Amino acid sequence: MGSPDVIGKSMNETHKPVLNWRITLLLTIISLIGIVGAVCIDVSGSSRIPDLTARKTLQMGIGIIFLVCIYSFDYQKLKKYSDQIFFLLLFMNAFILINSPMINGVKGYLALGPFSINMLYSSVILFLLALAGMKPIKEMNWIYSILHTFYRGVFPLLLITYVGNSVLYGVIYAAGYMVMMWLTKRDVKQLAIVTMIPTVALLYFTMPHFSILKERFMQFMQPIEDNAYLQMKSMEAIQSAGWFGQGFASSNPGLGYVQSDSLFPYLIYCFGWFFGLITIVLIGVFLGYIVQLLFQVKESYGRQLIFVVLFFFTIRFAWPILMSFGFLPFVGMELPFIGYGGTNQWIDLSAIGLVLSIYRRKNMIPTATFSSSHLSSSKS
Repeated sequence: MGSPDVIGKSMNETHKPVLNWRITLLLTIISLIGIVGAVCIDVSGSSRIPDLTARKTLQMGIGIIFLVCIYSFDYQKLKKYSDQIFFLLLFMNAFILINSPMINGVKGYLALGPFSINMLYSSVILFLLALAGMKPIKEMNWIYSILHTFYRGVFPLLLITYVGNSVLYGVIYAAGYMVMMWLTKRDVKQLAIVTMIPTVALLYFTMPHFSILKERFMQFMQPIEDNAYLQMKSMEAIQSAGWFGQGFASSNPGLGYVQSDSLFPYLIYCFGWFFGLITIVLIGVFLGYIVQLLFQVKESYGRQLIFVVLFFFTIRFAWPILMSFGFLPFVGMELPFIGYGGTNQWIDLSAIGLVLSIYRRKNMIPTATFSSSHLSSSKS
């Protein structure tokens, strides 16, 4: 078989931990765009948040610490605790949502000293990541399938949409849940049952918000200055930018929530269409590299975790960009890594740390049997 030294060096090279430098580099560049945006806002005095650059840098620094810790952690150890994590998330959300005050029309903020964590935002992706490691419903009989449909599909929606007063996060969780069920389905009949029940539940929990949703939909379909202010001002800022913008830290008093929801149109206003196009390309390439990992990682649990992160960030990137151009309604959602986001940056950077951890160990874990037709989960 050859020299033991040569074989040993070859195996060490094949199975040693690796870092995906392309994702890391793109994450750094996208994050720096966010820092530049914070500096522009501070200099122009466009935000009501004092010392925005210092705050964003601090939040990002804490998030990077989380990223490094999770990158160094063996993600496979999480799988056996998926059921406990899911139950703990349900319990924590129930306790926090019932006892927390309403802030900006939404409940679920957990105060930790000087920091305030949006539990609804954090829980959506954490719920979906926990689902990836739980026993697939296809391996259960019909009675347990229906019980777990309520447990995994309806209860989180009850907390997020009805108690937490957030239709947006509820829709994101419902969409992620249905995709996860599709990837681990037994047959079409079972899929119809386990997705129909949460869909009906979501519609029921949304009924108290129907009049507001109808009003916002009509504002989106027929935008007039008085009833679609943010949408109109965002489009005006982009249209007036030109290819190279109005200049560094240009002031645009018409843009609201410039540190979060309106940061992307503000950056285009300052630096131009060319800068906006480059940012969109960078985000697209970043997501494209995560898609590549789905084909490079063969272990089923790792693939499902990557899929959840990809699904979550695709929505989080696409919606703020499309709403800036008037293609989607304005909602409270900022670009990951670019918008201020507060402690949400901890979750975003932690999720990328998980992706890098999976890639790091892709050559160290024996390839499991994998069906190319879907991301089937191995037995718990």
